[in-house]
Amino acid sequence: MVQPASQAAPDSFPCGQLPRVTKTIRQTDSLSEAETQQLYGWGDDIFGADAFNLRWRPKDLHFLLEIDGIPVSHVGILKHDVLVAGEPVKVGGVGGVVTLPPWQRHGYARELMQHTVDFLSRWEIDAGFLFCMPWRVAFYESQGWQVVHQPVTVEQPNGEILSPLGVMVIPTGKFVWPEGEIHLNSYPW
Repeated sequence: MVQPASQAAPDSFPCGQLPRVTKTIRQTDSLSEAETQQLYGWGDDIFGADAFNLRWRPKDLHFLLEIDGIPVSHVGILKHDVLVAGEPVKVGGVGGVVTLPPWQRHGYARELMQHTVDFLSRWEIDAGFLFCMPWRVAFYESQGWQVVHQPVTVEQPNGEILSPLGVMVIPTGKFVWPEGEIHLNSYPW
């Protein structure tokens, strides 16, 4: 069986030379069913949030990092106004950050997140805004994201609830994240 170059073991090439690999970042409005299955169907509860039984908001735009045309990492984004202490703040919601296990620890999620933050800085928003589990905080902090310590309420089918997930922001331009309770007025993303 011949493996695609991107999936073959490094020691299977002459003199330890790796083949040329094409890495691209592609933007799309939606994921195909096959892309969704490949990116998210590889494990149970891959984000560790299933126990919260949350309803999630779909993303409006997707970035895929592809190796030889195969999507191996994903970030989804959307534009939304949240209320902080009763005042509107324009955010670029970031979610669905995932890298397939064989491709983890190669910097692909970091590269895709940097691409996303660069994109958000041109999107006329005040800050990027994401939800994350505690064990992912260090990853995002290393890229300039800041933990939000104020309470965050999110919409769910039975009404507003306090978010069981942590929230992080990355201000754009000279914006400083304000103090005060945050109302998402939306499902989390």
